[in-house]
Amino acid sequence: MNKVFFGLLLFLFSGITFAQTNIRPGIRLGFNSANISNTTLDNKIGPNAAVFVDFRFSRHYSLQPEIMYSRQGGKSNIRTNEDLDIDYLSFGVVNKFFVAPNQGLHLILGPSLDFDFENNLINVINETNDSDVTPLDLSFFFGIGYEFDFGLILEARYKQGLLDIDLFDEDFESDFYRGEGNTLNNVFQFGVAYKFDLR
Repeated sequence: MNKVFFGLLLFLFSGITFAQTNIRPGIRLGFNSANISNTTLDNKIGPNAAVFVDFRFSRHYSLQPEIMYSRQGGKSNIRTNEDLDIDYLSFGVVNKFFVAPNQGLHLILGPSLDFDFENNLINVINETNDSDVTPLDLSFFFGIGYEFDFGLILEARYKQGLLDIDLFDEDFESDFYRGEGNTLNNVFQFGVAYKFDLR
């Protein structure tokens, strides 16, 4: 009996919570300034784009799952070598903390799991993989943004890779790798987003 009563309360609480949640899908376009630690690579500018769904649970907090395309890597400062381009498909969970009620200024915090486009399972099985980096990265990001009442959002983030991307190619190591420490993704991301109101 107690289990049934507890289950009913949980169901009612969940229903009330989601009934009060404002759900809005959106898109974001922007650019990265990316680099890789412990290398001689310079910062590289590349695009990013995302689709997301914003779940506004309260005046101070919203949860925003997103799927993002992000071009990262680094720019070669040696003429004989090409830039390092890494194209990631990222799955992120964005936590947005609003500074004050009914104000658009917010702080951004969350993790993301990033999959290398070239170094994917299909290419590995078919032995057509040309990527010199590990197939995935786990990242942590934080930033700041401002959201206007009509749905426009401006954001700036810093994204830090947590896994060594393992640049094992001999030419890369001899030309770019400093020979000490992990090679980690470091990315500044800037974007403009828009949330659609489906009500």
